[in-house]
Amino acid sequence: MGLIAKNEVGEKGVILTGTHVARSYGVIDLGTQDSEKFGRWANKIMIQFELPADLTDDGRPAIISKKYTLSLNDKASLKKDLESWLGRPVTAQEERDGFALGSMLGTACLLCILHGENAEKAYAYITGMMSVPQGIGVPDAINPVVLYDIENGEDAVYAKLPEWIKNLIQQSRKFKGDEEPAKTPADD
Repeated sequence: MGLIAKNEVGEKGVILTGTHVARSYGVIDLGTQDSEKFGRWANKIMIQFELPADLTDDGRPAIISKKYTLSLNDKASLKKDLESWLGRPVTAQEERDGFALGSMLGTACLLCILHGENAEKAYAYITGMMSVPQGIGVPDAINPVVLYDIENGEDAVYAKLPEWIKNLIQQSRKFKGDEEPAKTPADD
């Protein structure tokens, strides 16, 4: 029968699978969230990306985000993705003193995107990222930069967040009014 080519476009609104040029525009503190997978509470963040070369029907860039546990542990997805994005290892000093995630706002990267499906819909998700090779042009940012720290409560930045992100934040211990458990040596 030979080679057959088809135009297999994802469901409307779902970013196509493959590698995309992206730029970070949001770092959102989601607070301490219950992790069903690990059966404990963990500090979570969300990093948002715009795909300026992948425009939606209304001319805006497609957006995608990824949630992380706020950790630079060697097994942490955040550390692995940061190192790929930076194109270098996270330094011992950054591990010790902390890594300012806000410094990544506006930074370009390449995202590998795949599709998944649940009972409700098909969706796109980030499976990997890396720094942009020299010589690859990245369109200018379109979305305004968003940096939200849960310690600021329901401030002006919080007020501008989409409802679905506010709902995630409201599931945190901070917004539920739960007390944080005392740290044990095992937590460190």
